[in-house]
Amino acid sequence: MKEKSFSGSGALFALIAAAGLGAVTTQAKIVYADGGNALTMMLWRFVISTVVIGVIVLARKQQFGIDQQHKRPAFMLGLIWSGSMICYLMSVETISVSLAVLILYSYPLLVMLASLATGKMRLTYSVIGAFTLAFIGIGLMLGGGDIRIHPLGIGLAVLAASGAAYTFLKGSQVAPHLDPLVLTFWINLVGVFMILPLVLGQFSMPRSVLGLWCLGGATLCYVVAIVAQFGALARMAAAKAAFIFNFEPVVSILLAVLILSESLSGIQWTGAAVVVSVLFLFGFLDNASSKRSDTI
Repeated sequence: MKEKSFSGSGALFALIAAAGLGAVTTQAKIVYADGGNALTMMLWRFVISTVVIGVIVLARKQQFGIDQQHKRPAFMLGLIWSGSMICYLMSVETISVSLAVLILYSYPLLVMLASLATGKMRLTYSVIGAFTLAFIGIGLMLGGGDIRIHPLGIGLAVLAASGAAYTFLKGSQVAPHLDPLVLTFWINLVGVFMILPLVLGQFSMPRSVLGLWCLGGATLCYVVAIVAQFGALARMAAAKAAFIFNFEPVVSILLAVLILSESLSGIQWTGAAVVVSVLFLFGFLDNASSKRSDTI
């Protein structure tokens, strides 16, 4: 069976999703500094995305129902997607954020290994090299600072990475058969019910207008990103979509420089350049390979 192409609308959706999620991180830092917290942000983005997407589905006169075959997979996607984000949030309580992010972004490697093991991706030196270099580049971007290590935090981060990998692998199977808006509506509705018990007694809104704007902006970016993510998974292979999502931490770190006036070391700039370069190069090689295959 011919592999889905790296190029086209799927890659565009994946880039939009990665950029949207990357923008959430920068705005989240402003929200936290202004008195908000992560649980409140997660509640808002689950609730608002459910409401907004639900209104759009109603306006388009679509059905919210999912056929019996895909009900359980859609529910599991919502459960594991939400659970992985909660695990990631809890991991940074005991380990450094940079370590948690690095462990989380091992998920493209996990998706690649699963795709190779199931024959959904060809084993080539370019594939192994591209995924490995992207991971190394992220490691360089996150380098520096004190590293806090704790077995519980590392375990939670590993669970978060595993959950993200599952979301891409299962999402690529389910998304082609469902409307992305309907799928994301149910995924986020599951998230609402998961986060509600955790946020009780922990609800904390930002105090200033700027903080509120950033909370709204981060929520909007999440809504766009989650719809685009499953739009991408409906159009391209899981491993290729996950690979493009290596762009997310690049967006986060560049926006931190532009908006938060953070400074990067030479090694961090090198890491960002490695990730961007390998994304471009792998896309070029993949397209060239696809064209050669079409001529055989």
